[in-house]
Amino acid sequence: MSDCAEVVRIDRAQANLIGFAVALVVVTTVTVAGATLANDALADADRQPGATRAAEALAAHLVDADATHTRRRNALRASAVSNLTAADLDDAVPALRGRSVRVSLGEAVLVDREGEDVPDDGRPVVVDRRVRVERWTPETDRVALDDRAQVLVDDHDGRVTIRVETSPSRTVRTVRAGDRVVLHDPSGLDGRYDVSVPHTRPLPVAFESVGYGGGTGTVGWTARTGTVERLVVTVGA
Repeated sequence: MSDCAEVVRIDRAQANLIGFAVALVVVTTVTVAGATLANDALADADRQPGATRAAEALAAHLVDADATHTRRRNALRASAVSNLTAADLDDAVPALRGRSVRVSLGEAVLVDREGEDVPDDGRPVVVDRRVRVERWTPETDRVALDDRAQVLVDDHDGRVTIRVETSPSRTVRTVRAGDRVVLHDPSGLDGRYDVSVPHTRPLPVAFESVGYGGGTGTVGWTARTGTVERLVVTVGA
């Protein structure tokens, strides 16, 4: 073998050795950096384990299907959730007692309380969720009575109010909600009635009458509307 070939082999070996050393430095640097970030995250979690548990438990309670302020999981009843107090939350989530807590729904702040004599665990813990907020609003519809007068109820809570007003020459004997007879009087219906109705949606409410005079039938119900809003739970010390 010539001296030239030997020199080439030595140069290649040295280059490979240098490349290996550089790769080793890169891997070591990445490993150390990753370990540092992980340690920082663990240390941060260790500084506030109580706040973390309290925040997660509170967020779970607020969207629990069995809670009194929800209609089902992740669906909040606007009227009920707006009346929540810090005491209510403490009763439901004992780990929250004495801690700073803030609960906001959309643009509204539902609860905002400062901590009471509890050492600072670190930065506040924030849990952010998207929820459906359901509201119920009153609706009414009135129709002129004839042989086939009907009101279509788009949504309801299972109850409707029916008012019958007739002239002496027209008689309303039956009111049907869907296929169910909810009111019946052969001598004639007159006045205001509160009745339970099938949960069909939409639900036709029909007035069956005889005669030739005028009159009106009015149906009142509570309709549900819903929006998707941001629920933010913040728990500190």
